[in-house]
Formats: sequence, structure tokens, C-alpha cells
Amino acid sequence: MFIPDGHVSVSARIDRKGFCEGDDICINADFENTCSRIVVPKAAIISKHTYLANGQTKVFSQKLSCVRGNHIVSGMSESWRGKTLRVKKIKPSILGCNILRVEYFLSPGVERPLRKLSARS
Repeated sequence: MFIPDGHVSVSARIDRKGFCEGDDICINADFENTCSRIVVPKAAIISKHTYLANGQTKVFSQKLSCVRGNHIVSGMSESWRGKTLRVKKIKPSILGCNILRVEYFLSPGVERPLRKLSARS
């Protein structure tokens, strides 16, 4: 991830590819912050539903669940070893269907906390 005054490095892996509803995904990840801003590590399960009909495509994405870590200040790093993310209720997909495609993704990353702005009189 590029931030104008530095960068944040994210390296993540999981031990398998297939999960069922109610399973825990164990995430192993390393986050390194070399920018001047505070960042928060996170990972989310994203669903992507693609509908194909009459030559048109509609795509809907939704965050199903997420996990966050502790704030990482400039020059510091954080490691996740077995951080768990539960697979919550998911919609079924129909394998081989040519009008509906359902995909699920694990999306690791970081976010910058929003600063509180104060109004001056």
C-alpha cells in the first residue's frame, strides 16, 4: 500500500483454500508500517455475486465479516499467528450455473483511522 510519506507492507497467508460456514480461518500475516501515519491491520471476507442475463452483467460485493488488529505506529510492525476470522452465514452457490457466479475472497490490508476534526468558533 502506498502512502505519500512512506509505505505499509502486508504479507498474509492461510493454511488451506476451502472453508464451510462456521469454520475459523487462521490467518498468518505480517504488517510493517514505515510511513508517518498510524495504521490498523485488518482482514475481511468479501462475497462477490455476479448475475448474467440478457447480455448484461451486474456485480454485487459485500463484506461478510472482518477482524482488526491493534494500531501500528510509524516504524513498528505487527504479526498475526493464527488470528481467527469466523466464516458466518453464507449464501449457497450453484456450481456450473451460467447466469449466477458466487465467489468469496479473504482480503487482508490496513486502514488509516479517521482523525477527529474539531470545529473552531
